[in-house]
Amino acid sequence: MAPSIMKLKTQHMMKKINSMALLKGESRIAAGERNDCVVYAVATAFGMKYDTAHKEVAERMQRQDGQGTSMRKIIEALAEGNTLNHRTVTRVIETPTKGYKVYGTIIPSRMRLCTFIKENQVGTYLIIIKDHALTIKSGVIFDNRKLTKKKQ
Repeated sequence: MAPSIMKLKTQHMMKKINSMALLKGESRIAAGERNDCVVYAVATAFGMKYDTAHKEVAERMQRQDGQGTSMRKIIEALAEGNTLNHRTVTRVIETPTKGYKVYGTIIPSRMRLCTFIKENQVGTYLIIIKDHALTIKSGVIFDNRKLTKKKQ
């Protein structure tokens, strides 16, 4: 394969780390949990162990064991400038969007995760999308979902 083609292919690959594999082994709580993507996102964004993040999410966001976390509670608890574990995320983002100019009017549109990463290679971002949360840290995705959706 020609070098220019190899370079083109590697530009579009996103690096992903499975936060469940990264954190679950050190936890006494994680094995019995479900609907805990926010716990994993907080743990990876703020450099915490799963059990510590589990406690923080329960206290700050009123998350019940085995239940999902309210998007409103997440956003309230992690307002910009909020620090956990002596770390502050760059931004907490609810459904990344980008404005596109159409006939002189700016129209907000949902941004693909790969586009967001390309434009935000520096920093730590806690991303909240419909029914899911994940972390992007220095251009790397930390997500507890095992499978990613692929285009057909």
